[in-house]
Amino acid sequence: MNVAIYCGSSLGNSTIYEKSTKLLAQKLSEKNFNIVYGGSKQGLMGIISNESLKLNNNVTGVITYDLVSKELENKDISKIYKVDTMNQRKEKMAELADAFIAIPGGYGTLEEIFDVIASAQLGYHKKPCAFFNINGYYTHLIEFLRNSVKEGFIGNLYVDMIIVSDDVDEIIEKISTYSAPKNKWEK
Repeated sequence: MNVAIYCGSSLGNSTIYEKSTKLLAQKLSEKNFNIVYGGSKQGLMGIISNESLKLNNNVTGVITYDLVSKELENKDISKIYKVDTMNQRKEKMAELADAFIAIPGGYGTLEEIFDVIASAQLGYHKKPCAFFNINGYYTHLIEFLRNSVKEGFIGNLYVDMIIVSDDVDEIIEKISTYSAPKNKWEK
């Protein structure tokens, strides 16, 4: 199984993010889950890729030509795809992945995970989407999504389909046993 990891090109302000990212790499490696990610050696992107490589896991990166010099492409990974645009990057990662996990990151991380969540809601894929809620990083975001349900903008089913946990083993178990809901327009 190939798991896309969406995460920051920064390390964050607490060592818990780096430690938890290393744990994620270890647990995914134990299950023989390969990594697909944004191709950088910076921040948590570098941690997930380099730790996975240390564990002899297969790591595939997808990076734009423009970001090669800005994000310092990780040249040690198993395979790298270089594309022209961020949209092509997202499309290639989605094509290569069987599941998606967002760990802490900024706008790019949120944009990437919400793109695949919205695609799942519409039935364009039936792949599991997860938030690794390290240090409660995504707690307020999930509360926002629950409020969107309350306000009538998202169906409860489409928040419930998102795997959210601070426990790596739970995330991996739920990914392994995931069953997609009906898409938004399916009767």
